[in-house]
Amino acid sequence: MKILAPINSLIVGLIAVSLTQQGLLALSQREVEEIAKQTTVKIIGHKPGTGAIVQKQKDTSKGRQGYLYTVLTNCHVLLLDSNDRKFCNQENKLTSQGMLNSTGYRVETSDRQQYISEISSVKIHPNADLAILQFFSTIEYETVRIGNAEELSGSSKVYVFGWAVPSKTSRDRRARFLGPGNILGIDRKAAGGYQIAHKLELVQGMSGGSLLHENGCLVGINGGGDRDPNTQVIEFLSVPINLYASWQNIQVVADCRATPLPDNNLFKTLRSLLEQGNWQRAEAETKKLMLRGTDQTYFNGNIINNLSCSNLKIINRLWVQYSSGRFGFSVQGEIWRGVKNDYKQFEERVGWRRGYEGPLTNPPNYSLEAKKGHLPSYKLLAASDFGTFLNRLEKCDALSFTDSGIIENIISSESEP
Repeated sequence: MKILAPINSLIVGLIAVSLTQQGLLALSQREVEEIAKQTTVKIIGHKPGTGAIVQKQKDTSKGRQGYLYTVLTNCHVLLLDSNDRKFCNQENKLTSQGMLNSTGYRVETSDRQQYISEISSVKIHPNADLAILQFFSTIEYETVRIGNAEELSGSSKVYVFGWAVPSKTSRDRRARFLGPGNILGIDRKAAGGYQIAHKLELVQGMSGGSLLHENGCLVGINGGGDRDPNTQVIEFLSVPINLYASWQNIQVVADCRATPLPDNNLFKTLRSLLEQGNWQRAEAETKKLMLRGTDQTYFNGNIINNLSCSNLKIINRLWVQYSSGRFGFSVQGEIWRGVKNDYKQFEERVGWRRGYEGPLTNPPNYSLEAKKGHLPSYKLLAASDFGTFLNRLEKCDALSFTDSGIIENIISSESEP
């Protein structure tokens, strides 16, 4: 955590926005938290930090097929000594001197995969405590939408997210999500670019984490704190995202109601089939969506371990919603844990098999009268892959989510996929 020098005049320059418009754009707390979790990474090393995935581009260089991701964080997160400011005020001049190590930085994504980001990918903002780094992955992750911090006002509701360092009660770094809270003020001349002040507490490890508007947009990068000389109250500070946007020539957006999940139109057919109760065709559409982007017609371990977390979550939410909680991956996951990973017993519990050693139900029961967890059925993937698949769902944090309240915000398009 970087504590900056006192700011004498913090609450200046507020820009008013329409309260009615902000109310229309607001997401639920759970929706904003989901965005934060999927678009944030841990930065691991000598000094822990957090970063936001702000850009994604397909990368076929060096004979590889995947995605190159850009992570935005604080410059001071990348230093051995966060007080050594001379490395945080000169763009493109960062060297191994004063850096974490000579090979790069480790980042951990939402599915607990770790990647190395080379030092050569690091760029430093010329006059703000910001830095970007990049990593490559064959897995598709989500990027956060870039909002417009210049539209913030004292009535704006915001959230903070970051990976706090281990505490006395937890040996692991914990996701810390707080809010909503109000913007206290903006000082456009603040040192290090720390123009935004709020009261949502930041602790060590959260530097570089997201400041999210209630509409789901990224409006700032957290990283500092300062004690108000008049009230003696600590105010927590963020760098407005507009400094990053202008630096990297990124377009800000006004409407972030849709969560940053890829190709929402793809799920319209699945939603329509589930809404109609056409469970068999919905199962076929589910398989099609899960295998999208591959040249395979069946699953294997490599494909399963690279399934898009966000796609799996959307598919699960749709199944849960339109079956009133009877079907879906998370429902099956609860049953799987209840039988202690005994596949034969699981088959019997969900009605895939008539008795522990009996034959498979053929065809599956494609109706709401089927047993809880019966669908998607055993026809989706082979029994030998089921455990691997549930492990992937667990890594994606997709086995505990059964609330369907945010479906309409996620699946908003009416056009054909």
